Order: sequence, then structure tokens, then C-alpha cells
Amino acid sequence: MSTTICKNNDSKTRENEIREYWTQERMDKASPKVMPEVPDTPGDIELPPPKGPIATPPDASISDSIPDIELKVGLATKVTNPDKDPLKCNGKLYFTWKGEDWVGSAGAILLEVLLTAGHNVFDEGEWSDNFYFYPAYPVNGQSWSWDRAAIFTAWQNAADYAYDYAMLLTDSPMKDIGSVGVVRDLNPKGREWTAIGYPSEPPYDGGNMMETTGNYVKGSTIITMDKNDMTQGSSGGVWLTKTDKGIFVNGVQSHRKSSEPSYAASPYMADKDYKELIHCLQEGKCEENNN
Repeated sequence: MSTTICKNNDSKTRENEIREYWTQERMDKASPKVMPEVPDTPGDIELPPPKGPIATPPDASISDSIPDIELKVGLATKVTNPDKDPLKCNGKLYFTWKGEDWVGSAGAILLEVLLTAGHNVFDEGEWSDNFYFYPAYPVNGQSWSWDRAAIFTAWQNAADYAYDYAMLLTDSPMKDIGSVGVVRDLNPKGREWTAIGYPSEPPYDGGNMMETTGNYVKGSTIITMDKNDMTQGSSGGVWLTKTDKGIFVNGVQSHRKSSEPSYAASPYMADKDYKELIHCLQEGKCEENNN
């Protein structure tokens, strides 16, 4: 029985139609896709990390009854050169879901393949459509549409976060921006990652590519990194890691525990799963699988 499922873009004039659809006004108004927060299960509840610095307002008197201010300071920082390697192949992913326009994040892992979160492609029983990738937003100016999307049936049928990643086949090769390959079956313990994305909820505004570097905290089929508080809109952004062979993708912004606001989680990138999803994308036998 197949563990993957795909959806074809059946529109014959898809490229022109999609490019015409995604005007600057539509892109600006697209809602950032929510990064899921999952409840803690018995036995795994931990004390939440500090919410951030607390400050007293200026010009306050000792006699004033003025509440302290919670300073919204994000852990992620703005990428200064998003159009340079190895970040220029990452960008915003626009799509339509349930009749509304949304935006998340994605990265090129092959010249014809994007990696993103599964919930950007399929969520709450419905496929997304109308995918439009804008790399190195806002400085690049190039864009790609899509031919096919592939997800795992474990995500479609059970919302299993160990399989909350998806791939998109683009309408043409992304040779101008290149790609960063995925390293699989890598031991996560002791590993450091740099997460990339476009978070849009305060303290972030979604206008720039952001990055944050953190370390392995826990997990095997689902891995968790610290120092990652990127919010909605960052869903689908890749996790980069350094190896002795160079920099590779090794995770994706998926979700976080509701008690861990400065942690983020990714499915573990297993070679077997990766190859099954690539094969599904290549084969494209989607007709019997679409809902």
C-alpha cells in the first residue's frame, strides 16, 4: 500500500494564470499559514522557557501602579543577503487553501523540487492549490509555479507530525537560484541547525527572510531545536546544518509544543521516507489519490 499521495496541477494554462493571479496586492494580503501548536501529552510537560525580557515603562514613578512591559524580542534575525548562497534558494510560498490566500515558506532541495511543510499543502482534509514560489523575497524578483505536490498518507489521514513535510515539483527548473540538498539518516543528537523562514506574527512582520540558529533538544522521529521562536508564516522553512561535506537541509519548520514557545520541531529526515516522496513526485500517478 502506498505511503505517499500526490496532486497534479491540471490547468493547461497554469503558469500564466498563476502568475497573473499573484499580484503584489494579493501577495501583500495573503494570510500567513499558522504554525501548529500541539498540546503536551502526559509525561512530556516541561517548564516553558522565559517569554522574554521584562521592562518598566519610561518616566514611571515608584508610586505609580503601572504594569511591567513584556518586551517582544525575537530570537531570529534578518538575513542581510537573502540573494546569496546558500540562502537564495529559499523564499515565500504563496498558495490558496479553502478559498483563501495564504503564505508560508519553502526551499529548493533539487533544481525542480521544493520542500515545505505538509500542512501548507494539505490541511484539515483539503488540498492547497495555486502554489507560487518567490525565492529570496523581497529582493530576487523571480518566481516559479508548480506541476505536482506530494505528501505522506500518514499526514493526510492522521495528521502525524512525523510526516509533516511535502514536496512540490516546479513548472520549470530553478537553475538561476540553485538548490541545497537534503542530508538524511543523520544523527540529530548534538547537532546545530539554522532555521530559515518568513515569520509574520509579532515580534516579526513577514517582510524579510529571517534566520535563527539553535541546537538539538530531544526527539527521534520528531526532532526539536531550541532558540527558534519563528511564528506563523515560517511554516515550511528549511533547517540547514553543516557537515564535513558542506551545508545541507536537514529539517523543516513544522510545529511546536504549546508549552515551548522558543522551541520548534521538524520531522526527522529518513532516507526511506525521502525517497518515497521523491518517487511519488516523479511518478505522478495522482488521479486515484486526490480527494
